[in-house]
This record gives sequence, structure tokens and C-alpha cells, in this order.
Amino acid sequence: MIGQFNFPYFYNNNVVENLESSVIGVYYLGVLTTDNKLLIYYIGRAVGDDGIRGRLLQHLSENKWNDVMHFGYHICDTPKEAMDFETKEISKYSPKYNKQGIL
Repeated sequence: MIGQFNFPYFYNNNVVENLESSVIGVYYLGVLTTDNKLLIYYIGRAVGDDGIRGRLLQHLSENKWNDVMHFGYHICDTPKEAMDFETKEISKYSPKYNKQGIL
């Protein structure tokens, strides 16, 4: 089962390091709009042992997206559920950093 959307969090090391490290799911990176919604720039899935926390820390260490300021996520029960949900969400939102060649 896909969990509720957890948001908004500041996208920085201090916040990400305090996330529960074992949860798997789909995460969203972007910026807040004036009406406090997330404008999504990238959608990814985290299914490894380090979960969402580990993937976000990896992205932060790569420092790819200087315009990303916030993140949110959905917890999923299985890697397959996360993969299917990620595909659906990318198709729905077409984030600018999920374009081929920009990942």
C-alpha cells in the first residue's frame, strides 16, 4: 500500500539525515510554490537498504540540482510497488530532471 504524501521538508543534509533510514518508496524533489505546493523537478524511487534517506543523501552529495529546495515522499510496501508508482508519477508530472539524458 502506498502511504500518504509526507511533505514539505527542506532538502538539506541536516533534515535528510534525520529521516527513518529503512523506508522505501518514491520521493519528489523541487521547490515550493506561493500556495505551498511542491513544484516537482525530479521523481525517484528508493528501494535499497538505506531507503529514501540513503538516496536523498546520495543526491545531496552529488550536488546536481542547485535549484531544488524541498522534498516529499510516499512510503511503499514493496520495491515493485515503488517502481510502478514512480513510473506512473513521472508520466503524470513530467519533471524537468527526469528527461532522458538529464538524469
